[in-house]
Amino acid sequence: MKKEITLILFFVIFNVFSQKPKDSLSFYLKNAKGIKKTHYLKKAIALSENLQIDSLLQDSCIEYAKASYFAKDTIGLTFSKNKLLKHFQDRKDSFSLAKAFHFAALNHKIKNNLDSSFYFYQESKNIFVTLKDSVEVGRRLLSMAILQVKEFDYLGGQTTAVEGLKYIEPSVDKEYRTLISLYQTLGNALGHLNRPKESRAYYIKAREMAKFNPVKHRREINYLNLFNNIGATYVDEGNFDKAIELYEEGLRFDSIAIKYPRQYQNLLGSLSSVYFKQGKIEKAIKGYKIVLEGRKNTKYLYGESVSHSLLAEAYIKNKQYNLAKKHAKIGLKLGKKTRNNEQVLECLQFLTELTNGKTAKKYFKEYVHLKDSLFIRERTRKNQFAKVRYETEKKEKENISLKLENQGKQLLLESETQQKTIGWLVAGAGILFIGFGTSVVASRRKKLLFDTKLKQVEAREKERQQIAKSLHDEVAGDIRMLHLKLAKTNQLEEAKKLDIINDNIRNLSHQLSSESFDKVCFKDQIINLISDYFEPNFKIKVQNIDAILWKEVNNSIKRTLFLAIRETIQNTKKYAAASQIIIIFEASKKTIQVTISDNGKGFDVKAKKNGIGLNNLKERVEVINGTFLIESELEKGTITKIETPKNAK
Repeated sequence: MKKEITLILFFVIFNVFSQKPKDSLSFYLKNAKGIKKTHYLKKAIALSENLQIDSLLQDSCIEYAKASYFAKDTIGLTFSKNKLLKHFQDRKDSFSLAKAFHFAALNHKIKNNLDSSFYFYQESKNIFVTLKDSVEVGRRLLSMAILQVKEFDYLGGQTTAVEGLKYIEPSVDKEYRTLISLYQTLGNALGHLNRPKESRAYYIKAREMAKFNPVKHRREINYLNLFNNIGATYVDEGNFDKAIELYEEGLRFDSIAIKYPRQYQNLLGSLSSVYFKQGKIEKAIKGYKIVLEGRKNTKYLYGESVSHSLLAEAYIKNKQYNLAKKHAKIGLKLGKKTRNNEQVLECLQFLTELTNGKTAKKYFKEYVHLKDSLFIRERTRKNQFAKVRYETEKKEKENISLKLENQGKQLLLESETQQKTIGWLVAGAGILFIGFGTSVVASRRKKLLFDTKLKQVEAREKERQQIAKSLHDEVAGDIRMLHLKLAKTNQLEEAKKLDIINDNIRNLSHQLSSESFDKVCFKDQIINLISDYFEPNFKIKVQNIDAILWKEVNNSIKRTLFLAIRETIQNTKKYAAASQIIIIFEASKKTIQVTISDNGKGFDVKAKKNGIGLNNLKERVEVINGTFLIESELEKGTITKIETPKNAK
């Protein structure tokens, strides 16, 4: 009897003491709120480790990581990641490894290392695929799609979002928030790809799902954001009345300016932009000012940069140039501070138009430099994202190939059939080889002809350089001596005429000569050319010059293109009465296309014959197997189209 009583007391005491730590853990998790949130969560992690309860440790680490992420605390995220990595090493629990990769991705996202963030999201996703956890897979794909859209990889973002929907849509009753975000992200990608109708369809799907959100304020924020997004698709289609109807409906939401200031500012800003597009400038300015004041009050610096840029554009349209300049400068400053490169570019463009002389040139060069660097960054990001996806898929394919290796060995038993097949293949290959050889001979002949033409062009260029040197050093020198003699004999009128002739010869010499592309690259020569002709009332814009790898292009072809661009700019400035020229570079696998358009008075192409300069250029382009075409109409400007091969291949 005494033994039984002793045992009962032992178990009671054991249970009491064993429940205390769990009760403490429950207390920490339950009270992890406010300023003590991270403190209690960290204690919960330590206690979970002592108790060696896997699920509680994982839950505590996840909650602590969430709190750290929203507080932008990279140290806290690293702490949770390391705890989960240790748990994986101890327990071989793949869930912990997947979440550790997830938190590594969040850490890199805070630091703006977006390529590393994308890589760890991908690694986390792959582990959850093996665990068959569709919800976590969908969440990682959503995060990856958002990164891609943010970095202008819209096609990649579209593909990733669609893949995420395949995992999340079957579990719609549980994951409405992820599903709504996937629909919105896919809508954003399609909108940027100029597919407004498809974009709107996904926004409407997101709106239909938003009603299932049980949290009232989140549900209302979803609705207000979607009013703005759907309205934007109608703006893209030119249906301004429908867009205004949606924006005004959103703005009628009860106490929106107080409850949801960010959504109120976005809707009013979008509505004002539509007024601007309709030509209602004063109405647009009034709205932009209200939005700017709201963003100042909420200290939303990123939004402020957008508002200043929009006001600058509106004041330019209203011919209030001092106000436009003021807002463009503030927008530029805030844009740089918040890394809002889109607004920085717009403000630089406005300031280029609003200033003169050296100041305008300074803004223009800064604009060109930033645009070039953003283009390179965008292309690099796309390549990095694609590389991560490719390498992951490659590993998966390699794993599959290892599984199929045994099956491949069995196929070796069918050697007799294969030998017959190989015989036919060898015969076919022989025929193909003969055809290929013929093709190679023809290709080499074509290349030799092209190389010959290039050598002719190079020879002409050397002649031009020699003529330019002779004109500058010999003819101009002789005329200068003659000028001095005339001046000494008081024949001043003749000396003045001779001085004009000397200037003309020097100008001709400079036109004939130019910098070598081995010394100054093509892009820099184009920028120098534009700077020479750039004036406040004669602006020259260049697009996509970095889309071509100029180092791979033959110097003779670059020289021909440079001369064509220079001759076109000279003619436009001299005859067209234009205020703007746009030069667009494009490339295919084998050719380079340059399109030069102006907003000048134009001319009747059929009625007017080309001058000597244009005829010479046309002949130069045609010598290297290129085409030179001019399109123009009276009062509609002129378009010059040039297409040349890249090289002799």
